[in-house]
Amino acid sequence: MRLHYVILVIAFSIFGVIQSQAQERRSNPFVSHMFTADPSAHVWEDGRLYVYPSTDNAPARGYRTMDGYHVFSTDDMITWKDHGEILNSSQVGWGRKEGGFMWAPDCAYKDGVYYYYFPHPSGEDFRKTWKIGVATSTQPASGFKVQGYIEGLEAFIDPCVFTDNDGQAYLYIAGHNECYGVKLKENMMEIDGELIKQTGLDGLREGPFVFKRDDIYYLIYPDDFPKFNKMRYAMSKNPLGPWENNEVFLNSTDVITTHGSVVEYKGQWYLFYHNGNLSGGIGPNRSICFDPIYFNEDGTIQMVEQTLGVELPTFHKSINFNEMMGTLEVGSYNQAELEKRGMQSNGIASIEIPKGYKVEGFEKDNFKGKSWVFEEDRIDLNAIGCNAVIKSIKVSESKTENRVKNASFELATQEQLKHWLSRRSSQFYKRVLDTKAKGYYAMHYKGNGDEQPLAQSVELSPNTNYQLSVKLKVDSGTRGKVIFDANDNFNDSCKFELEANSEAGNWVEYEGVFNSGELSTIELRCLVSSDFEGVGYWDDVVLIKK
Repeated sequence: MRLHYVILVIAFSIFGVIQSQAQERRSNPFVSHMFTADPSAHVWEDGRLYVYPSTDNAPARGYRTMDGYHVFSTDDMITWKDHGEILNSSQVGWGRKEGGFMWAPDCAYKDGVYYYYFPHPSGEDFRKTWKIGVATSTQPASGFKVQGYIEGLEAFIDPCVFTDNDGQAYLYIAGHNECYGVKLKENMMEIDGELIKQTGLDGLREGPFVFKRDDIYYLIYPDDFPKFNKMRYAMSKNPLGPWENNEVFLNSTDVITTHGSVVEYKGQWYLFYHNGNLSGGIGPNRSICFDPIYFNEDGTIQMVEQTLGVELPTFHKSINFNEMMGTLEVGSYNQAELEKRGMQSNGIASIEIPKGYKVEGFEKDNFKGKSWVFEEDRIDLNAIGCNAVIKSIKVSESKTENRVKNASFELATQEQLKHWLSRRSSQFYKRVLDTKAKGYYAMHYKGNGDEQPLAQSVELSPNTNYQLSVKLKVDSGTRGKVIFDANDNFNDSCKFELEANSEAGNWVEYEGVFNSGELSTIELRCLVSSDFEGVGYWDDVVLIKK
C-alpha cells in the first residue's frame, strides 16, 4: 500500500462526521534527537526491525571524529526505540589511540550470536591502517564485546555481511572506488578464500549492501555522481557477481554522501538511507530515513520517492517525536474533541508542523488560559515548558511571505541553528529561550569579535524591490556593535548596527528597502564588530517583496 496516511472515521457528533488521520509510519528523518548516518537494517528472530547506523557529531567536526554506535528498533514503523550506545572507539584495544573514524557498520546473526562489523583504523595513517573489526553479543542491541578484526584484508571500509538461504555468509568491503566480496568461515570472523573483485558496478564509490529477493541477488551502492552521490543497484544470479543492470533508484539528497540498506518487513520492502534535513544540509550532520521500495515483474527496482516530515500537524506523546497520537486538519479542537481523536488530555509532548500550518495550544479547555503558537518546526514542548500541558488546540493555515528560513531561530537540532551556517564550526552562536523574542527563541552570541558570521543565502528575483528587517539586542556591560547586513551589499539602506551602549536589554527593530538589481542571491549575516566583547542577540529576520 503506497499511501502514507489513511483516513479513519473516529466518531459522530451533532456537528457531523469527525475525521482524523493516522500516519502508517514514522516521518523522515525517523531519528531526531541525534545525528545518524549509514543505516544498516535487519529483521531478527524476535520480529523487530533493527537499524545499525553510524553517528555524526554535533556541532559538525567532520567525518574523522565520528564515534559511538547506537541501535534503533521498531515493531510498527512508527515508534522507534533508541537502545543507546553499544560500542565506541575506546573499547577497541587495537584501534587508533585518538579515537574517531567509526564509520558505516553492519550486523549479522548466526547460531544465537550477533556479529557486529565496523571499520576502524589501527594507526595514525588511517588510509593505510583500516581494519574490519568484529564485536559479538547474544543480544541484538546490547552486550557487544570486541573480539578482534578480520585478518588478511587490506585497508577497506564499509563492511556488509550477507547470509544466503543455505547459511553461507559473505563479506563485502569497499575501498579505492572498488568493491570486493569473499565467503566467511563458520566462525564469521575469518575469510574463506581469496577476495573477488565485484564487477559491473558502474561508478561505485563505497558502501555496498547486498540482499536477496526471490532468486535474485541485489547489490546497492553510492555512485560517484558529481557533487551529490546517488544510489544505484545491480543484479546477479550469484552472490559474488558478476553484476549487471546498474540503475539509479534513489536520487541525491541534500548532502554529498549517500549510504543505505534494503530490508523486507511485514510484507513491505524498505530502503534505509540518510539525508541532511535536520541540519539544513550540513554534510557531517546527517539523519537516517526510510521509504518503501517497489519491484517490477522482472525484478528491477522502481525509483524511490523520498518523503520528508508530515503532511498535517502531527502530535506525539514522546519528546523525541515518537508514540504518535494522530494528526489534525484546520479547525478548533477542545479537550473532548481531542480525546475522540486519540489525543490524550495533557499528553502532548512534541509536535511536527509542516509548512503552511500554524498550531495554537492552550493550557485550559475551550481555548482558555495561557497559549503557545507554533509554525513550521519540530517542537519539543518540554524545552519551552508546556510538555503534557495542552488541553485544547486551534489549527489554522499559515501564509507567511518571508523568504528567510528559520527567521526567528526556532528551528534547531543538536543546538545547531538550521539554515544559518558559519564558515567554521561555531561554538558561540546559539539559540536561547527569550519570552520577548518573535517566537520562543532568539539567536544569541557570547564572546569577542573573532568569530565568523552566521549566514544564510536567500534567492532573489532580479530588479525587484525588497524590504529587509531584523531585531537586535545587547546585554548590559557589552562593548562594540551587534550587526546584521547583506554581506556588504546595500550597506546604505540595509546594514543595521546596534551600539552596545544603546538601550541595553531591549529589542531594537531595524528596517530598510533595496532593489536587487542584477543579483540573484543575497547572503544575510549575523555578526559583531571586531571590538565586540559581551552578549548580543538577533531575532525576527524578515525579507519580503516590497
